[in-house]
Amino acid sequence: MNARTKELASLHDARRFLFFTTDNTAAQHLAAALADDGMMVQEDAASDRLSVRLAELIPQMVFLDFGIDESQPGKMAQATELARQLARVAPTLPVVAVGSITRPEGAIAALRAGVRDFIDLANENEVQDVVRRVLQSNGGGRSRRPGRGQLIVILGVRAGVGASTLGAHLSTLVHMQMSAPPAAPEAGRKAPAATGSQKAALLDLGWPIADGQLYLNVSGTFHFAEAVRNLRRFDETLVNTALSRSASGVTVIPLPRDLSEMRTVSHADSLGLLEKLREHFGVLLADLGGFTNPEFVASLVRAADQTWLVTDQGVGSLVSLADILRDLDSRDVDRSRLRLVVNRYDERYGMTSDQISERFGVELLAALPDRTLALMSSTNQGRLLHEVSDRDPYVRAVQNLADALSERTEKAGTNKWLSRWLPGVQKHLA
Repeated sequence: MNARTKELASLHDARRFLFFTTDNTAAQHLAAALADDGMMVQEDAASDRLSVRLAELIPQMVFLDFGIDESQPGKMAQATELARQLARVAPTLPVVAVGSITRPEGAIAALRAGVRDFIDLANENEVQDVVRRVLQSNGGGRSRRPGRGQLIVILGVRAGVGASTLGAHLSTLVHMQMSAPPAAPEAGRKAPAATGSQKAALLDLGWPIADGQLYLNVSGTFHFAEAVRNLRRFDETLVNTALSRSASGVTVIPLPRDLSEMRTVSHADSLGLLEKLREHFGVLLADLGGFTNPEFVASLVRAADQTWLVTDQGVGSLVSLADILRDLDSRDVDRSRLRLVVNRYDERYGMTSDQISERFGVELLAALPDRTLALMSSTNQGRLLHEVSDRDPYVRAVQNLADALSERTEKAGTNKWLSRWLPGVQKHLA
């Protein structure tokens, strides 16, 4: 995280502008011109970082560097590719080209890339006028913050530790909690209408393929790769008609049965899909148990509000936990947003949950009791455990997590953005 990004933590209600450029001088001039309007964050002009930074910063405007530079022959192509990606993953986000009127080739390239607004940093008044006009036409540039659901990544440290079982139970309990009829309104007040923020969805991306779908008794052919391919038309109609739902109402998006289809899915478009889904669901759970693409995993973890590392007390799982943490550290993932879930827990098995948390330097979120027999029995009946025994210790432990997530969603108003940058400001889930 660079110095400018860190400064965002102190700006609760400021606008954020994102400038993709390698020209530090241009970035300094733009930041100075926008000082009265918000905070400008500079990012290297790399297309594979686009959706990651959109997810992390939620900017109100993006600037692309279309300035001519003979020492960077591929600069125009990079800016054009970024413009095309923005049109695909964030079509409503304002985009402004930055260049010089003395080199009109940049303005022409921007127009051909679909960027209609252009500023010349040599004219500070013009920069401010254009930015304020574009923001005004976009509703002041602050309309994207509300209604953005939580993204929780459930990352099993290896296949078989119970991440998919947790995802199936947690998504159902969260959905039931959020969809419960509200308390009777006060006299003279109407009850609020049901909205997308009262829904939960499960991205069933774990291994073996479609285990979550199996546990939830969901059938359907619309999968993750197809959802990415339909990113431009991803709206409420598609959500309500194409996506599969469990009997309890949980939306489930699995991996394609033919994994070769995932080869055409870029990380940027995948993160763009996540942002779209967060507009329609209050809680989005992504089960990545056993997922084998470390770069994709790291991208999702960086975009998530929190990541829950699911392990058990077995030596193989603890070795895998150490490996995953080393890999995430090497990819600049902030450990403060990681939480530890110890599954199939019994103190008699060896290291306690507190000892595991201390040993690996990850805050303990929960220890879920070992209920292998009860879970296998309910699964073989085609039912989730809470449908068989709602007082089971495993169900009660997962219900505590569901209650905490639902409470966070209800409170996710003006303080949500700041809490993403300052995790210590809010209470940790416990």
